[in-house]
Amino acid sequence: MKPLSAFSTTAVNAKREMTDRLVKWIGQQSLKRTFASIADDTGLDEKTVRNIFRDYINELEAEFRFETPKWMGIDEIHLIKPRCVISNIRNNTIIDMLPNRDKKTVVNYLYNLQGKEEVQYVAMDMWTPYRDAVQAVIPDARIVIDKFHVVRMANEAVEKVRKSLRESLTPKQRRGLMHDRFVLLKRERDLNDKERLNLDGWTKNYPELGEAYRLKEQFFGIYDADSPDEAQAKFIQ
Repeated sequence: MKPLSAFSTTAVNAKREMTDRLVKWIGQQSLKRTFASIADDTGLDEKTVRNIFRDYINELEAEFRFETPKWMGIDEIHLIKPRCVISNIRNNTIIDMLPNRDKKTVVNYLYNLQGKEEVQYVAMDMWTPYRDAVQAVIPDARIVIDKFHVVRMANEAVEKVRKSLRESLTPKQRRGLMHDRFVLLKRERDLNDKERLNLDGWTKNYPELGEAYRLKEQFFGIYDADSPDEAQAKFIQ
């Protein structure tokens, strides 16, 4: 708690009978504390604290300058239901959250976006409505599929092979594949000696499993390339 005397050395706020410093402090504290606790600390009425918070938010919004991102991100978050989230990738900030992730909603948002012609790249997952919305409204923007979603599909492919193989094995054979999922999802460069030994044995006994892991590692290798040309060559292979 800060005593009121700590705020007595600055000018009195023109709107309220307290110092500007105290008004600002209450506004900042209101972002992370309850109005009631601030009222208890300052001796003010809770309604006064709430009004100061409202004015503080209005001041912040007036100072905020929206900038249409050149690198836009379109993703989603699940709050009761999936909702589309628009972000500025270069600034690592969230711009907006839409009520859903439907194509119509995203199209409407992009259509009304001020300065949408400034968008050069849009990173997203493989949800078709996102791609269709961007191509319809800002066709000159280049669509980039987020790496996370792409490599996740490679891991899912390995997982399908692993599960399919396990269905045909005896209980004893399955025990021989103890912790196989954990090992198969790891990059080869991150395996310890024991995991490498296990993987080598599994590959010899179950060639299909070894081939799936090898293809997964080759695919991941595209992202390890040192240049776009090297990545393109690995992709063609």
